[in-house]
Amino acid sequence: MRIFYRGFWLVILLAFVLGACQEKEEPCKCTNIDTSFNFSIVNDANMDLLNPSNPEHIDIRDVAVSFLLDGERVDVYDSRINHLRSFPKIIEPESLADADSYVLNVILNSSEEEALPTTYLEWNNGSVDTLEAEFSFSSNSSIVNRLWLNGDLIWDMQRDGARPIYSLIKTNGE
Repeated sequence: MRIFYRGFWLVILLAFVLGACQEKEEPCKCTNIDTSFNFSIVNDANMDLLNPSNPEHIDIRDVAVSFLLDGERVDVYDSRINHLRSFPKIIEPESLADADSYVLNVILNSSEEEALPTTYLEWNNGSVDTLEAEFSFSSNSSIVNRLWLNGDLIWDMQRDGARPIYSLIKTNGE
């Protein structure tokens, strides 16, 4: 009887331990907003135009970002910046594992009301690059699926996989 008694408590203890360790699957309560794209900006000679030590570098404060909203081009503002103008962010090469040059991080227009949300980058020489993005939206995420630059598809998540750092070539005339 004593062996049965010990065995009974051992089985109860084992059931309790195994039951307590069982993973319970709960719905994800996370948010994933991935609405930016990284560019390296180079000239015809492949010189990094974002590197401040380059005498020909682009002053990113002179680059205007605007979105197409309801058929109208609207400047992007950011109230957290004193001068109320939102700039694309420059990321130094050491910050990204796959970057060997400075990188321009552009937050894209991700308006759910637009069929193909459009972002404009207006450079200090007057040239404008047009970025059109296709997104997938859910209740807790916004993710870029495809990106076009000046009408050319430069990235497709299904075809290309991981998002690259796209090299944008700028010459003095563009």
